[in-house]
Amino acid sequence: MDRLLTALRAPLFIALGLAAVYALQTAPFLYYGLRPSELAMQLFILPTCVAAVICFKRPVLAVVIASIAAGFGTVFARAYHVSEPTFLSPLTPVETVAFLIIIMTVVFFGEPGAVVLEVGLLCLSATFALLFREYVNLYSSVLRLNFALCVAVVAVAVMVSIYFRARANMRRRELSAAVTDAQRAERVELARELHDVVAHHVTGMVVQAQAAMAVSDNDPLAAHRLLPGIVNSGTDALAAMRRLVGTLRESEPLYTATTDLQADVRAAVDRAAQAGVPARLRMELPASVPQEVGRSVLRLVQESLTNVYKHANSPTDVAVELTSTPATLRLTVRDDGRGGRVVPVGGSGGYGLVGMRERVELLGGLFSAGEVDGGWQVLAELPLGGDAR
Repeated sequence: MDRLLTALRAPLFIALGLAAVYALQTAPFLYYGLRPSELAMQLFILPTCVAAVICFKRPVLAVVIASIAAGFGTVFARAYHVSEPTFLSPLTPVETVAFLIIIMTVVFFGEPGAVVLEVGLLCLSATFALLFREYVNLYSSVLRLNFALCVAVVAVAVMVSIYFRARANMRRRELSAAVTDAQRAERVELARELHDVVAHHVTGMVVQAQAAMAVSDNDPLAAHRLLPGIVNSGTDALAAMRRLVGTLRESEPLYTATTDLQADVRAAVDRAAQAGVPARLRMELPASVPQEVGRSVLRLVQESLTNVYKHANSPTDVAVELTSTPATLRLTVRDDGRGGRVVPVGGSGGYGLVGMRERVELLGGLFSAGEVDGGWQVLAELPLGGDAR
């Protein structure tokens, strides 16, 4: 049906269709010959066909041309006793088809107020033809039957157009909603990447720079040993930013695939240790971890360690544990801070826990975070079956 509507909107298709109807209509007359009055009558029929062809571009002009042409055609037919074949209306078959095309187009595309006026003008022209194009008894049952038939045909055309207009509006709303949802999902994904990866590396740089400043007066060599970590964090942050720019410019994948979860998690813990976080790692992973689960686990570890950088109060031990059952992968990150959370330099946006919870829930897992014995614990359980929502 959508393809049919697209085809009907093509003026060439309409012109060819009307030409076919017109040829069938005039074929008998051409065989037996046309009288001068019948030939002159075609000058009032053809403008109506032209109006139907242009109605998609100029609907108001089409309505005016069709109404005037049908009105003058009625006057001419009455004056010169021209009898033309009719079809579902007092008009000729090609005029009837042209009128229906114009009515459906106006109803489908027009504003409600303009539709009433334009359809009303066309109906008035058709009623004028019903009453005066041929000699009929104004009180006869035949006239009443013909009038009822005209009303029914116009009503069907209007209702069909209203139906397709409602469907088109619904599709537009669905498309707009889908685009909005896709844009929002894209923004959320970019925000997560910025927060979980770029902010993670930048936080490491800040923490290490602060540590270097604190010890530089008493132990310059110790401060110097922190510089490679700052450089590495900065390099990783630049790489993450380039990946984001590539995503925006060329629709590249936002995340690089995790091929070795153990190595990636170990690298994240090692970077945290280099930044001064007393982290230790214990892993018991299955032989195969779904890619989405592995990627989310890595981001959870990075964000949890970033939160330790930023908020833990003098922790001496940060335990990162990854264990599994046949159905789930369990991550626990726990520090032994002395109670109370530290406000980091530059403040905190508060999106870290929200992002972690979203990641876990999108995969159908469970997430919790809170204080435990003065420290802070992050606990996540992810299904290994890829039960993503």
